[in-house]
Amino acid sequence: MAVQFRLAAFGHTMETGRVVEWHIAEGSRIEEGEPLVSIETDKTVVEVESPISGVVLRIVGEADGEYDVGDTLAWIGEEGEEVPDAPAAPPKTPAADQPAESRATPVALRLAQRHGIDAEALAGTGPGGRITKEDVQKAIDEGTGTPVKAADEKPAASPAEPPKTSTADRPSGSRVTPVAQRLAERHNIDAGSLAGTGPGGRVTKEDVQRAIDTGAASPAKPAEETPTSEVEVVPLSGIRRTTAARLGEIWSQAPHVTEGIEVDFSAILNLRSVNEEAWRQSHGVAPSINDFVLKATAEALKLHPQLNAALIDGAVHQYREVNLGVAVDIPDGLVVPVIRGADALGIVEIATQVRSLAERAREGKLRVDDYADGTFTVTNLGGLGVDWFTPVLNPPQCAILGVGRVRRVAVFAGESIVARDIGTLVLTFDHRAIDGAPCARFLGELKGLIEAPEGLLP
Repeated sequence: MAVQFRLAAFGHTMETGRVVEWHIAEGSRIEEGEPLVSIETDKTVVEVESPISGVVLRIVGEADGEYDVGDTLAWIGEEGEEVPDAPAAPPKTPAADQPAESRATPVALRLAQRHGIDAEALAGTGPGGRITKEDVQKAIDEGTGTPVKAADEKPAASPAEPPKTSTADRPSGSRVTPVAQRLAERHNIDAGSLAGTGPGGRVTKEDVQRAIDTGAASPAKPAEETPTSEVEVVPLSGIRRTTAARLGEIWSQAPHVTEGIEVDFSAILNLRSVNEEAWRQSHGVAPSINDFVLKATAEALKLHPQLNAALIDGAVHQYREVNLGVAVDIPDGLVVPVIRGADALGIVEIATQVRSLAERAREGKLRVDDYADGTFTVTNLGGLGVDWFTPVLNPPQCAILGVGRVRRVAVFAGESIVARDIGTLVLTFDHRAIDGAPCARFLGELKGLIEAPEGLLP
C-alpha cells in the first residue's frame, strides 16, 4: 500500500518548511535511508532521508514551495500501485509573492513579473500542471510569453491585423527576447530598431534572422553611444532568505535598544599567555578571548535572569538553563548553533564545543538540534576589525551581545598613562520585555567578570 511522505517537524517551534530540492525523480526507486529531499526550516537546510524502500510514485511538494508540518510531499510504494487522487496541499506563499489560486510557483511568478509576461497564460509542465521557472524561462527565451495586461487594456487585435505597437504600449523591460538579442549582438545589428512580430510587438529570433537575411537591419550603435550598466541579480535563497525574513520581521516588531560599555581585557590576555601551552597539552585547545566572554556571559546571566529570556505569544519566558547561541559566519550566511547548559560548563569545555560547532557549521554538518533552544546569543566581529556594532535580536530571544575588537590603547591610571587592551561590548535588547537599567547592571556584572578572569577558571 502506498505510503504518504509528510513534512515532519524538525524542532518544537517549526510550523512550516520549504522544499529546496528533490534528490530523486518521480518514478525512481529509493532505498530506506537514502537522501530523498532537502527541507529549509527557519534555521537551516535539512537533508531528509526516505523512511522506507520503494518507488517514488508521486511528488506533490514542489521545489521552492512552503508547506505546513504534516502536509503530504510525496507518495512512496511499489511500482504500479495506485495513488489516491486527493489534491496536494498548496504551497504557502506570501500574498505579495503569489496570488491565491495561482498555478505558477513563487519563483516562476517573480520571474514572469520581472519580464512583464503573464505566467498564468503558459502551459505548465510541473506536478499537477503547475507552471515552473523553466516554463517561464522558455517563454522568455522563445518570445512566446503573453504580456501582462494593464487594468484598462483593450483586447488584442485579431490575428488578421498586424501587431501595432508603440513605446507606450510595450511591456516593461526589453522588447527584444534574450535569444533575439544574442543573435543580434553576434551580427552587430540593432535589434531594438526592428519591427517585432512576437506577442505585444516583441522582437523575436525570427525577426532578427529575417533582417540578417535581407540586409535590412541597422548596425548596432557604438558602445559609447549607448552606455549600459551591468548588474548581477542574486536572489535571496537558503539561509540568506531565512535570515532576511526573520530579522526583517523582528526589526519591525521589537523596539531595539542598545547599550555599550568599554571593558579592559588585559587580565584575560595575560592569563591566556601564562596558561596557553598547558591548556593545549592537557586539553588540545586554548580558550580564546571570545570563549572567556561566553563563560562570563553565562555567569552574568545566572545573576540577571531577566535577560536569559524570550518573548513568546505576548509573554516573557525566563529560562533557568543558559543556552548560548554563538553566531558563526559561513559562506551561505550567518548561523547560530547553541551551547547548551553553558552556565554549567568550564572554560575549556566551552572552547571545545565552540570549535566543534564552528567546524561542523562550515562543513554543513550541523543538525537541527544544534540550533534549538537558545536563550541568549553572542556575536563577535572583533576578528574582522570591527570596534563596535549594534546587533539585531535573534527572535524570540530578548537580548543579544555584540563583541568588538580588543585594541591596545593609552588610558589614564590615576595620574599616569598606561597601555591597556580595551574592547567594547554592546547589548541590544527588546524594550517590550526588559528595561534599560537591568541591562546596564548586566553589562556592569559582565565587565567585572572579564576584568577579573581568575573567577572564570575551575
